[in-house]
Amino acid sequence: MDHDRGAAEPATQREQALVAVMARLAEGDRVGVLTLREHFRPELAAAVRRVARRRHAALDADAVDELVTDLALELGHLAGAWDPAGAPPWVWARHRVALVVDRHLGQWTRPLDQAGLQVADRGGPPPPCEEPAVLEVLDGLANRVPEVALLREAVGRVASERDQVIFFETAVQSALGDRSPAATVAGLMGIRPEAVRQQARRVRLRVQRLAADEPRFAVLADLSVVA
Repeated sequence: MDHDRGAAEPATQREQALVAVMARLAEGDRVGVLTLREHFRPELAAAVRRVARRRHAALDADAVDELVTDLALELGHLAGAWDPAGAPPWVWARHRVALVVDRHLGQWTRPLDQAGLQVADRGGPPPPCEEPAVLEVLDGLANRVPEVALLREAVGRVASERDQVIFFETAVQSALGDRSPAATVAGLMGIRPEAVRQQARRVRLRVQRLAADEPRFAVLADLSVVA
């Protein structure tokens, strides 16, 4: 099987093929998953490997093949919400890629403060109904990582759900190297970058105070997202 044959196709032809297969999936054609997996395997594999590298995890060829299939299935479920005018589905569904890889690895492989909340690859804004939000991703990680669970609880104590999203999305974008995380999050939230910076700072200061006042949360003071 020649997995790299699509690399030589003109970009427009390849983009048209992607739009066509995602449209098939959106209409319920599950056979389209096979087309997505085979025709766009290089892109799916690259997305999987990016997440694995952030987890400092090594994946052999068999594991990558398995995860490519899993990711194609996940993207098939999300096809109806994907916008062809936006990022490619494996970038747009960045949280879902991370969940697929984390499910395979079986655990969050880096401490929260070292990982810098690298729960996802950068991409376009997730759709409001289909793509898991950052809080949902963190809730999944909290089941496996005590530090995430503690931080999730602390932020939940001091901030509204909207401000929690602002705080965590800003941390994610910053950890991924975004030079203007507030601007990125502002685009996701539909607010001004100044408001993002202000709210993220308020939440961080409140968590700092909570860590200082309650011994159970003291360990959070050393996390990079709180310090």
